[in-house]
Amino acid sequence: MLKPNRIDALSGHSDGDGTESPPGYFEGNNGESPGQARTSGVDELNTDFGHILNLSPDTVGASPGALKITPDMCLAHLRLLTAFQTLKEDVGFTDGIWGLFDNQVLSQQKKSKAVENGRKLEEETVQRLARLHEKRWALFVARAVDRYETWWNTLSKKHLTEEHMQGNYSGEFGPTIYGTFITKGTPLQWAEHILPPLDVLMVWHAHMLNPRTYLEDSILYCLNGLWTAGMPWHLIDDAIDADFNYNVSLECKEAWENLIGLKWDNVDDPMVKLLKCPSCSDNLEIPWTMCGLPGDYADEDPGLLGEGYGDGNFDYKCDGCGRLITREFLEAARFIKDSERLLSHNRPMPGTILDNEMGLPKEVPDNRRQERTFPNRIIKFHLRSELLLLTSPQRTPAPTMNDVRVLIERTLSNSSAIKQIEGATGRELAKSYRLGKDAKAHTRIMMSRYWGNPSSFSLDLGGAVLRQGIFVEKMNKIDWLHSPAARETMTRLIRKYKRFIDIMARNPTKTAVPTLDVDLAWHTHQLSPPLYAKYVFNKTGRLIDHDDKIDEDKLSRAFEWTSKEYQEHYDEVYSECTCWYCESIRASHVSSLGSKLHISKNEKISDTFHKSGKAALCPPDSSAHISAHNSVKFTELNMGREAVRRRIHDAHQQHLDRNYERARKRAQKRGHEIPPREEYYQTYWGYPYMMYGPYVYPVYFANGYYPGGDPGTAVAGQGAQGGAEPQARLVAAAAAAGEDVVAVVEEEEEADA
Repeated sequence: MLKPNRIDALSGHSDGDGTESPPGYFEGNNGESPGQARTSGVDELNTDFGHILNLSPDTVGASPGALKITPDMCLAHLRLLTAFQTLKEDVGFTDGIWGLFDNQVLSQQKKSKAVENGRKLEEETVQRLARLHEKRWALFVARAVDRYETWWNTLSKKHLTEEHMQGNYSGEFGPTIYGTFITKGTPLQWAEHILPPLDVLMVWHAHMLNPRTYLEDSILYCLNGLWTAGMPWHLIDDAIDADFNYNVSLECKEAWENLIGLKWDNVDDPMVKLLKCPSCSDNLEIPWTMCGLPGDYADEDPGLLGEGYGDGNFDYKCDGCGRLITREFLEAARFIKDSERLLSHNRPMPGTILDNEMGLPKEVPDNRRQERTFPNRIIKFHLRSELLLLTSPQRTPAPTMNDVRVLIERTLSNSSAIKQIEGATGRELAKSYRLGKDAKAHTRIMMSRYWGNPSSFSLDLGGAVLRQGIFVEKMNKIDWLHSPAARETMTRLIRKYKRFIDIMARNPTKTAVPTLDVDLAWHTHQLSPPLYAKYVFNKTGRLIDHDDKIDEDKLSRAFEWTSKEYQEHYDEVYSECTCWYCESIRASHVSSLGSKLHISKNEKISDTFHKSGKAALCPPDSSAHISAHNSVKFTELNMGREAVRRRIHDAHQQHLDRNYERARKRAQKRGHEIPPREEYYQTYWGYPYMMYGPYVYPVYFANGYYPGGDPGTAVAGQGAQGGAEPQARLVAAAAAAGEDVVAVVEEEEEADA
């Protein structure tokens, strides 16, 4: 086997300080919009793409705080995203994979009535086929996450301990194992023959796009070299051909299979998941899916929910102890296993690794009053026995994270237990002892690492991949890769991204929401973790996280604020899109009085966007809309809180409706029309559906088929971070006083931040 080649660190220089106006997206493109036919020259550009990308530009003269990503890095990223989309389509449309045949749907078509509930049979069949294709992809992603976990654990040769976090550590790897992890690491020396398969690369990509959890996991597993090296753009770009297929050498495939012990292709791995029973330690072989059928199956369709490890309703009875193993049980079992490692090997719990304010590792002195490490102490000094008994085969029913939550909340409400945990002595024992807010915050963070997540990582990577898939589809539809002005577009969005970071730096208590173009640059930056961490820390004083889940209404309110802030500071529209939502958002920035007096700055900016002709080049279905792949629907288990959430949601919808009417009337006065909301359709696996709202919210046709549940929803309730009662009182008071409920909620969120 050849020795690894040294891959130079990817770097670049800024294309400006972010204050100048970026060029138009289609300047240099003869005014051609994304939907128009391409020239043969563009096809030639695409064919030779891998040979002309400059992924290691000269950094001479670049300032220390320069944004070290380049247009060609963004283009390489787009090629990788297109490869992901190609992979998804190949998997989804492969008939018979894992026994999932199209015939399962087509045979039922013959038995169905011509019309059911007013829907034509053909439409019903197309929708059911779409669900079957999504089922194949959901199962593929579940297996990909499992393969990624095997790769990750093979790379990891050491684990973080509490001793490493205390400072002055002089053992193997020295302080780079924790204290100087992000500043003095030695990058992994990537070479072509150690590249992972594309499905594993896809999961790694989604993992890195959650910067804080990726950093935490990298520190916990002592993978400084992997974190420091980042995405090996040179090698990946060379591996993607003109048709966006991922091709590597035979040596690379053999190295993977020999070192990792898995097949190169996801579909060639065994159809059973090897798992050790958490209760009796028996070795189990669990089918990945129970939904596979013979190709000639013609009986009644059993459905696609399934009870296999990669199905949506997983449960399996252990032959050894009779324990019914479910995903909820595995979540609690993982928490208990991590607790055992804390007790036996001093491995700190997830959620205690990074400083909550900075999002970076910060050494902690060896004493019992450090709030960040309180979750470790509550396990070590109080709950150890009770936790270890939870997985006993004699305990029924099987424990879940709710049982863990009950134990922790009971301890937090016990003043005597807290004093014992914190080592209170003398007069402290007679006084009332209050736990610090950071101790409570890190306890909630620790718990969040396990809810809905039985894996070794700090988040559910299956859901992360599926949510990222929505962004991938949007990039594929916009199709910047095939534009002759591709590099100019990348230069533009990098400059716009710099402005976005500056907005966050000026407003540390606000949530800034990117447009799709800004998000591409943001994602590209995060795929070089040390460059990203250094840049955003120098700008903002913390590691800016990329929130993988955010309530859709909060996202929309934050986007409205971001759009207004951008317009007022840079005298340009933020979302260069002409859909009803983006037009409505721009209308919300214009005061009625300012419009009547013709003195509204924001109105003039919006008018310039239309009069300049730029708006005509930004059709609603392929423009830089709000980036909402991380938008989720939150549902409260508590009925009272759910009523409050619904009231806030309805108030925001009314707010959008009013702004839409204002935008529509303004447009008519100026001689152009805003398309009605009902005209927005997308297709998913060939099935058309209407986007119901402004968030480009993903419609998951198979939301019961995913192992981790619907990736587009989240449940809040007992044990969730924060409480809704104060917000409920504010909402009620605002409504009674005739105030703007949305504005009141926004003020409260800013105060909380």
